[in-house]
Amino acid sequence: MDPFHYAKSFYSNDALRQQLTWEFALFLLSLVAVMAGLVLIRRAFGQPHRSAKGALPPPGFTIIERHEVGGRFWHWSLFGMILALWISGAAFFAPGSVRPMPLGIPWLYVHLGFAVLFIAGTLGHSVHGFMSHLDPRTVWFNRYDWKELTAQARYYMGLAHEIPKLGKWGVWSKVFHAVLTVLALFVIVSGISLSLDTLGWAVIDQNWQRQQRLLHDAGAYGFLVLFAAHIFWQLLKSRRAQLKAIFTGTIPAETFRAEYDWDRWKARPAPHDTPVERAEHVQ
Repeated sequence: MDPFHYAKSFYSNDALRQQLTWEFALFLLSLVAVMAGLVLIRRAFGQPHRSAKGALPPPGFTIIERHEVGGRFWHWSLFGMILALWISGAAFFAPGSVRPMPLGIPWLYVHLGFAVLFIAGTLGHSVHGFMSHLDPRTVWFNRYDWKELTAQARYYMGLAHEIPKLGKWGVWSKVFHAVLTVLALFVIVSGISLSLDTLGWAVIDQNWQRQQRLLHDAGAYGFLVLFAAHIFWQLLKSRRAQLKAIFTGTIPAETFRAEYDWDRWKARPAPHDTPVERAEHVQ
């Protein structure tokens, strides 16, 4: 299967790659479906065994904050922006596939508007996170991630394993955020290049623009695959408490004691989990 659409060059008779095909996107999604099927088959024969080792939270914690309000707002805003970028991008990626906007507003302007929001939001989230509440060590890869990755590989091969307790983010969450960052850089850089020429703000070599279009398409398809895989993992039964946390912001202390290591993640009690409530819990 050839993943590209071709068209003759304006300057020659050469057939050049112009964009990725819809069929290639479906192929990538089918790979996610295969991965999901293999994971479900393996888990049907037994869930991963979590280690009992790891520091417990201080006595009195009943509800622990996992996502503050700003983090949850950014999570759902990011999903909304990327969905809007997919829809608006499809309007000129495949003309006629999306109905025209009311009042004759060009889909290109809608796409550019959400692109600006995406860039501003990404920069703002990054600066705010590292300047305020986020401990950078929670998202950096470390030696514990290698142990977790090795244990999970042994689990999926049906071998003896013991998955270590986590910090705030497990190794696959860190991989997800790393790939998300790389894809964001791809679509931002290529999108800026395409916009400068489209809006008439700069004259850019057409071959370079063609390459940037392909890179932009690849980034959009990458987001599609990444989000499909992310949604699947979050819907697993073992992730139910973490899935609920993206709505409520909190996880029960029982979940923390079973899956997280206090030495790796010094979590905060939920705002409504007052000292009085914690004292009663201890008694």
